[in-house]
Amino acid sequence: MGYINGFELLKFMLSEEIKNNNFKKLLSTVDKEKIFRKVDEYFPDTKKYRSFFITNSPIEEENLAKLKESEKDIILNLNPNISRHTMKPDEIIGKLLALKAKYPNVPMIYNYLGNAYGINGQEKEAYDIFSETVKKFPNYIFGKTALAEYYLNTNNCKKAADVFDNKFEITQHFPPETDTFHVSEVRAFYYTVGKFFANINKIEMTYKSYFLLSEVEPDHDVTKMLGFEIIAYEVSEFTKKSSSKRRKRKK
Repeated sequence: MGYINGFELLKFMLSEEIKNNNFKKLLSTVDKEKIFRKVDEYFPDTKKYRSFFITNSPIEEENLAKLKESEKDIILNLNPNISRHTMKPDEIIGKLLALKAKYPNVPMIYNYLGNAYGINGQEKEAYDIFSETVKKFPNYIFGKTALAEYYLNTNNCKKAADVFDNKFEITQHFPPETDTFHVSEVRAFYYTVGKFFANINKIEMTYKSYFLLSEVEPDHDVTKMLGFEIIAYEVSEFTKKSSSKRRKRKK
């Protein structure tokens, strides 16, 4: 089911905005209430889990918080998504493996290591470390999102859903009293959830994730990537409808 007016979609496809991945204006025309009515049909019992606060203030994982500031800095500086331009992936991996041995209870190290393996094209090693992270730190949201995204990238939606235990609100993965989440946690979780639902053609849930991220970080790459997933779906739906109409006219 498509939610964007066909004429508006076609006009967008022929415009300069598509070249810049500028989906905001087009997606703002979507009827949110219609989307959320459909979401409530899919998951009628999850409304109570959708209310939470988002902060930009640091929220440190408890084992990381126990380290000295100098030790934290060493780990943070090895974020492969930042360091790859100044340090070779093999060098980052070697340093992270040493840190993992020294600080075996700090999940961020595992997450960075898995991402570094992925950047270095070592898919098996990335999968192994993401799996280890989820087993060792079952409440670490970045471990879950990394493993789920790995499965999505290998076209295994069933296992991606299993990682989340079929719970698709971030509050369902934390103790009931937790009501505040860092923006990076929200971004990682709802991007992965949105991508999952785009893959199984329940685009309303992708829209839901997009609406949330567009309120918090409208210009972030992750928000734009979800927008792209939605537009790809809408174009596919529009094409199907157009083809169906042409076949009927021929009859």
